[in-house]
Amino acid sequence: MFNEVGKLDFVQVHNRYMRHLDNVIVLNCCDLTLARLGLGDVDGDTALCTNDPTILNAVIDAPTIINEDDKKVAAPVPNNMDSIVKMELKSLHNLTGRCTNVNTYFQNMALEEGNLQARVLENSVLKFLQGQIIDATKNGLEVEIPYVLDRLAIQMPYFFRFVNGGKAEDYQHSTKSPFNQFCVVAEKYIDDKFQMKDGKLDQSILGIESTRQLLQDISKVSQPKFLSYLARIEPLYKEYNEQKSPINHRLKEFNELKKWERDNDTRKAISAEYARLREEYKTQCEEICPYPSILASVAVEIAYQSYRTYSFAWLFVDGLLENLKQRENVLKREVQRVNRLTNWNIESKELAVQAGMTTINDLEFPFHVPNGVYSLFEIMGQFFIGYEAERESVVQTSNTSSLLDGRSTRRTLRNYPLGFSTLKKSQEESQLIADDVLGKKLQIQVVEYRYAHIVDEQGKVKCIIPRDQVIRRDEGLSFFDFDGTAIEFLSIEKVTKSSFKAIVHID
Repeated sequence: MFNEVGKLDFVQVHNRYMRHLDNVIVLNCCDLTLARLGLGDVDGDTALCTNDPTILNAVIDAPTIINEDDKKVAAPVPNNMDSIVKMELKSLHNLTGRCTNVNTYFQNMALEEGNLQARVLENSVLKFLQGQIIDATKNGLEVEIPYVLDRLAIQMPYFFRFVNGGKAEDYQHSTKSPFNQFCVVAEKYIDDKFQMKDGKLDQSILGIESTRQLLQDISKVSQPKFLSYLARIEPLYKEYNEQKSPINHRLKEFNELKKWERDNDTRKAISAEYARLREEYKTQCEEICPYPSILASVAVEIAYQSYRTYSFAWLFVDGLLENLKQRENVLKREVQRVNRLTNWNIESKELAVQAGMTTINDLEFPFHVPNGVYSLFEIMGQFFIGYEAERESVVQTSNTSSLLDGRSTRRTLRNYPLGFSTLKKSQEESQLIADDVLGKKLQIQVVEYRYAHIVDEQGKVKCIIPRDQVIRRDEGLSFFDFDGTAIEFLSIEKVTKSSFKAIVHID
């Protein structure tokens, strides 16, 4: 770390004008400390004071950067549309990010060389440039990263692989960078636990979509009725998307215009068209299914499962909120800052509170939380307590009654082809599971109308029916109706990395 960071010597002061101050840093105004910390404008910035050894060891002893042209601005230009356009175009760049990438490159080099001082010149120049780039939007000055430095910004820092994917060699990589080390460890953990596709997490191996699970509550309606709603609402979904397509095209053309060419009237007209279309089809769907929770679940099944275009489901926000509320975890993790301990040297990991008072390191002070012993942790000089407490979100939702009518899609299925997910990473592992279930009679276990597990006599999960095969609309069948049904694996047809296909008998 360099600039805006300084190692300071603190002294005990008995001056009657300052001794009442608490948690306030008083600096000498006759040296460069204020300028070094970037607080020279004295406009109420907050400074962090810490004696954390990790931070202290990382502070680089670099010269204080003074920009003599700090208040310099570009030459005045006429106040007309051309000048405004030029100013806007000059600000449409990514120089701040490129400068940071170059800086990261040199910081990684210093770490690899084992000498944090080795790249002070490059770091200082880039810090100076970054300040100029940030201020250029206000002062109108031209700023350019020298080519000899800018060419090093081609590769982004390694942690961007978690965002953009791609191959490891496409990114900057340093074995000494703490953040890179964290990324490598995280990658190894993710790769051990999950399947990766080109540097990104492949959620398809889970066989389920967690977002859809949260937005649906199928327990309130019989499966025949649910399938009936799907069949009646799906044509409206298709009509909605057909009519939405030309509006999307208009919006795309509008967004491709230059900022100064976009008029508010056109923007409002497009928004009004969207609003009219949403209201029209929301009303038609509610005439078919006037039950908010069930209608939302039907829309999610169509939009998320069948077509992977999600906006239709969000026409029915009332039902979605009701379904989400059903899944709410009321046990929340609460975190509260202990202001009185800021920048104190506290080694204890616990804070005991009794009758609104607490004592730690011979310091007693009021702290208004329920009586108890709380875990205490410190983050860069700030102390916090953490605890779990029951707290429901204050959200008003609809309250859909149950439409269960005793009807079911359950029936005997002989020589029935069905796919199963193993949640494994290799074909060899999936083959072992397929071999294990072959010839056995197991049981289908439906969990909260969200999963269909295949379990043995002890209740151990062997594999699952993937969510996209649980509801088979073309056959008028839902495996959510098959809880407790026996299933026998007659033959294995095909095995892949995380799944297999089998011929089964379900009685």
